[in-house]
This record gives sequence, structure tokens and C-alpha cells, in this order.
Amino acid sequence: MATEVPLQVMKMYMPLVAQEDGVPLFVKQAGVSLEPGDIIGILTLDDPSRIKHAKPFEGQLPDMGHPSIIGSKPHQRLACDIDILNSTLDGFDNQAIMNVILKDLFEVLRNHELPYVEATAVLATLSGRIPSKLEESVRHLIDVAKAKSSHEFPAARIKKILDAYLNDLRPQDRTMARSSIQTLIDLAERYKYGLKAHEWNTVAALFARYVNTEKLFGGDIEQRVLKLREENKDHLEKVAQIVLSHIKAPSKNKLVLSLLDTVKDYGAAALRPEINLAGVLKDLAALENRSANPVSLKAREVLILCYMPSYDERSVSMEAVLRASVTPATYGESTVRG
Repeated sequence: MATEVPLQVMKMYMPLVAQEDGVPLFVKQAGVSLEPGDIIGILTLDDPSRIKHAKPFEGQLPDMGHPSIIGSKPHQRLACDIDILNSTLDGFDNQAIMNVILKDLFEVLRNHELPYVEATAVLATLSGRIPSKLEESVRHLIDVAKAKSSHEFPAARIKKILDAYLNDLRPQDRTMARSSIQTLIDLAERYKYGLKAHEWNTVAALFARYVNTEKLFGGDIEQRVLKLREENKDHLEKVAQIVLSHIKAPSKNKLVLSLLDTVKDYGAAALRPEINLAGVLKDLAALENRSANPVSLKAREVLILCYMPSYDERSVSMEAVLRASVTPATYGESTVRG
């Protein structure tokens, strides 16, 4: 037969000691349950002047610096500049520092130390994870090229060494080996055609980022946004980012127009086959939405000027035409006398 045992409930009394004298006014009734953060009562002080009130800060905050550490080496400055320009093309306002960033960008891109410093940083991350013989060969090439006065980065020879290393491996080992040296392969590819080609390919990448957003718009913006929502039902944050970027088209246009002016000053040399600039300029010129009209018109102007012969070429051609027009020619002559 079961025996009932009475349970005794213990109550805990905790004293609340105030630092100042006053009259308490209880808000909670006795016996009610309390939750964390509940107000039990209010204490009216005998001397209210003892209360210290919080005052708004009216001083000047010290300079906190950049939220992240930025190195002073060329490749670190380049990464920071590209990140700021990409954020501008994504719709964030960086107009206050845009001109300074563009100036620093081209200064870094034309720095002959850029590929060497970047290669040293890449090798530092790969040291101990790739064969020592391969690392020594690449470092030797870089040191020899850096010692020369031409400052030409040996990207093609580095790529040749990397290809030879991969070809000597068994087919089943090549995939893993390639992934381990992929950053070095990418470095050699980017600088394969020289520093100037790398500069304009970097500019082309910025243009492509602009095109990838603005080509999605044209006509009724509401219909375009609804279409984007249908295509990205599971990634609506991507739609919000695209729309934000499009809304900020006027500030983006200022950046792209400044870059187009730089390309225009450089001329036809920027449209060499190994540079990805010609195709991107055609994409810019083909944009149809109203907000991109200034960029589209400027891109067409730059394309026309770049495809025209240079001033020197036109001068030589005109001189040859004028000489031929005033030089008497006799039937049967094989040469033209000047």
C-alpha cells in the first residue's frame, strides 16, 4: 500500500539593499511569479540630487582609421581599390573618394613592382605545399627577371614551367596538383601579355560588372523586377542587390565615364586581341535602358576613336597621297621619284 508523503515548499527570501535612502513603491504584488528583468518596485530618493543622469556626448570622436587593415604593398592597394570600385558598381555611394581611388588604381596598375610583389605573396602561401624544386625554379626566374633593367615579368616562362610540372605527373594526380598551384597559374595568366594588358583587362572587368547589371533592365522597370523575382525565387536578396545597383546608376555612370575617358586617351592600343576590352565596349554601346544612355553614347564614341588610325598613321598616309599627286609619273616607271 502506497504511503503519501507531504511535500514542503521552501521559499527563498533575498534582501534588496539600495545604496541611497528613499521610499519604495512596489509594482509587483506579493506572491506573483517573477520573470528575468521584471521591475519589482520604484525607489523615490530622499535626495534626488544624488541621481546621476546620462548626458549626450557632445565631443569629437577620435579617428578610428579604416575598419580593416590595408597593406601598403602594391597588390594589397590594388585589391583595396578594386573592392571599393566594385562596391560602387554594386550601388554603394563612394563618390567622395572615387577620384582618389581611380588615381591610386592606375598608379598601382602601372607599377612595375606589382607582379613581382604579388608573385612573392603567392609563393609564400604555397611554400611547403608544393615541390621544393618547382618553387626554387619559379623563384629563380622571378629573381633573374627582377634584376634586369627591363622589369618584364616572366609570366610566360613561369606558365611553361608549371605546364611541364603537370605534364610529368600521372594523369590521376594532375587534378589535385593543378588545384594546389591554381593561384600561381592564375597569376601567370593575368600577366602573360605584360603589365599594360593586365591594366586594361582590369578595367574591362569593371566594365563587365556594370554591363552584367544594366543589361537586365530596359523598358518597364516593374516588369523587369517581377521577372527577376520569378527567376530568383530562392535568392531574393540577389534581386534586392541588383535593383539597388540599378537605382544608383547615376553614381555608377560617373565611374564608368571616367574609365572610358582613360581608355579614349590611350587609343587603339587598348583594343589589342589579347585584351578583353573591345568586346566589353561593344556590350556597353549596346545597352538600351535609359539610365545607361550616357555610358552607351560614350562607349560608341570611344570605339569609333579607337578604331580610327592614329594621328601619326594618318599624317604619313596624307603625306604619301600629296607626294604622289605632285610627282610626275612616266609610263613604264617602276618607282615613284620624290
